Amino acid sequence: MKKLLKKAMCLGLAAILTVSAAGCSKGGEEKGGQTTGKTSGDSTVKEYNIFAGISSMSPDNSEKTLVKEMNEKMGVKIKWNSVAGDALTERKNVLFATGVDLPDAVMGASLTDYELNTYGSQGLLIPLNDYINDKTMPNLMKLIKERPDLLATCTMPDGNIYGLPSISEMGFQNTDGNTYYIGAIPQFTAINQEWLNNLGLKMPATIDELHDVLVAFRDKDANGNGDPDDEIPLSFMYNNWCAGMSTLFSAFGFTDYNDQHRAIENGKVLFNAARDEYRDAMEYFHKWYEEGLIDLEVFSQDASQYIAKGQSKEPILGCFTWWEIPEVVGSDCASMYTYLPFLSGKDGKSGVNLNEQGTTSHGAFSVTKECKNPETLLKWVDQLYDPMNSMQAIYGPIGEFFSETPDANGVYTTRELTGNETAGELKSKLELWGPTAQLTEDFGKYYYMEDRAQQRLDDLKNFWFKNVANYEYYPSVTFTVEETEIINDKIGDIQQLVSETGARWLTEGGAAKEWDSYKSRLDEMGLQDVIKCWQDAYDRYKAVK
Repeated sequence: MKKLLKKAMCLGLAAILTVSAAGCSKGGEEKGGQTTGKTSGDSTVKEYNIFAGISSMSPDNSEKTLVKEMNEKMGVKIKWNSVAGDALTERKNVLFATGVDLPDAVMGASLTDYELNTYGSQGLLIPLNDYINDKTMPNLMKLIKERPDLLATCTMPDGNIYGLPSISEMGFQNTDGNTYYIGAIPQFTAINQEWLNNLGLKMPATIDELHDVLVAFRDKDANGNGDPDDEIPLSFMYNNWCAGMSTLFSAFGFTDYNDQHRAIENGKVLFNAARDEYRDAMEYFHKWYEEGLIDLEVFSQDASQYIAKGQSKEPILGCFTWWEIPEVVGSDCASMYTYLPFLSGKDGKSGVNLNEQGTTSHGAFSVTKECKNPETLLKWVDQLYDPMNSMQAIYGPIGEFFSETPDANGVYTTRELTGNETAGELKSKLELWGPTAQLTEDFGKYYYMEDRAQQRLDDLKNFWFKNVANYEYYPSVTFTVEETEIINDKIGDIQQLVSETGARWLTEGGAAKEWDSYKSRLDEMGLQDVIKCWQDAYDRYKAVK
């Protein structure tokens, strides 16, 4: 392990200091501290076979405008084997099962860490380290200068890169100078300000104050329609990523947004559902359930049923969580609600664990051992890292998805839609799956962000982040084959135990009484092994970065 970490650290340092991922590899010549990108292979070969994933609404990649333009610019010919839908995974598995008749590259097929590690160690995929340099991939190198930790997210434990990185950001720059993204806090808690006004109540700041407000919502005909029993003080969707109750846990010193209950504090990986604060929170909120402050359908309702409650003729929701306010209660009633900030506990303190921000991936483009001229192929795919090409790969070409010409600010807008067209459907027909870059600063520079997304970022920056003290989050990391097997083998049973036990504790109580036996069962299921895998992967990431 020490050897692997040393090699990985060397690779990452070279990427940052010399802006070359080949700094620790043996294949490149060095000039003035920077690789020349000299590689082996037949430079006369310019015809390639690529296995590719595509949207189910998409035509073959050979028909796409952007592909034709990229081919013409590089003088290459590509024979595509484009596969959509459920068949993609099956065909991908068959492709690598024997290692015979492999294509030159695999693109847009979402290769997992397990596949990258396995096929890389078997020699079916080649390391790309030597090709990531200013000569072969100038657009990617420019991106690495802007996001120096990008290579750390795609470096496998053996120090090699088998899949090119992609990055997709919708974020804002915080007061600490760092950029945070749209899913950093997925659950926005909202409260009915009109009901507070009706009952002469102030905005709660502590969890106990919210309890008293919810009691008033329950008992005092808060909506003023003469029926004291039609109000639902608090509703959410248990274990839902954007409609759960985890934002309320801030009063107990943490929030639990990750579906595997993973968090990180001061470089140490934690399992939120095994910390004592989780026990205390479940004990506390069980009392709310007993008092009728929590919607009885939090365990059974789906999103449509949840939203239907928000959009009933008479407002009946006092407090709820969701990605945004208008989608739940409708645009007409949205002004009745305001965001309920992170609440503190009896000690006056609160704690927030940011959600993991999966802005990077590395499974969209890999080169196989069959490729006779990887350098030219990687020059070809490097075109996708150009911001204008990334824009067109992610959404669709200029003139097809975007307007023919930019606006007065030089920024492209979505073309005028016709008939029953939607932007989502149009994107699915035109997008090109592959390695791309979408940076926060690209919005408003090359193309515009969706209005609702921009509003959410503004809410994060101007409201939610003002109550966040710890900006640490678990990053995109790579796992070894062994780690992947351990996690996959154990995490499902662990998640099920947490979900079932938490639901019972919320409705029936017993968290404090059963706590020790619950933690013992988690350990028997292999929780500590899983945490070690998470910690080791994080430590490798930090070493490379």
